[in-house]
Amino acid sequence: MNNSFFLGLFLLSFNYNCAEVNSQDLAQNNKAVDSVYVGPTHFSDDLVKEDPLYTTIIRIDKQSDKEHVLSIQMNLKKNGYFVSPTELGSFTGKFTIVLTEPQHLQTNGAIIETPLSKVDENEGFVKWVRQNTHYKQSLKVLTNENFEVYGYIQFTIEPRCTLEKIPFILSYGDGKLSVKRDGC
Repeated sequence: MNNSFFLGLFLLSFNYNCAEVNSQDLAQNNKAVDSVYVGPTHFSDDLVKEDPLYTTIIRIDKQSDKEHVLSIQMNLKKNGYFVSPTELGSFTGKFTIVLTEPQHLQTNGAIIETPLSKVDENEGFVKWVRQNTHYKQSLKVLTNENFEVYGYIQFTIEPRCTLEKIPFILSYGDGKLSVKRDGC
C-alpha cells in the first residue's frame, strides 16, 4: 500500500512538472505567433507566399460536388497592414480577389472576413486590416469539363506602400478543384 501511495505521488509530481514546462513553452509560442487561424500553419497542397510584411496561405475547401470555398489566410508581420475588402470607399489598393473566365467558375456572395475589420478614426475613417485575418469566398463550379481559371489577390501593403499581386490558378479536374501557383 505504501509503495502504491508513493508511486502515485511521484506520478502526480511528474505530471505537474511537465504541465508547467508545457504551459511555459505555450506562453512563449503565443508571444512569437499571433494568428487567427486555428490548426496547422498550412497543408502541403496550399499555395504559400512569404514576404517580410505578410504571409499569405491560399487553399480550396470542398463543400459539395460543385460548391467550394477559396480560403485566404493573411498573416501580418512587422506592423504591416492593408485596406479591408469590406471598405466601402473606392481604393486602388483595397484587398481584392480577381478571377477570370466566369463561364467555368462563379463567386457566390461577398467575401467573408474574420475577424471583421473596424473603421480607424485616426486614419481617415478607413477599414484597415492590422491583424491576422482569414478570408473566405464561396465558389460554384458551372461545368463538368476540366478547366483552369487564372486569378490573383491584389492589395497595397503598408507601410511599404507597394501594390502586391499574388497570382494563382484554380484547376478543376476529375471533379476536384485545387489551387496552384501561377508564375513566379
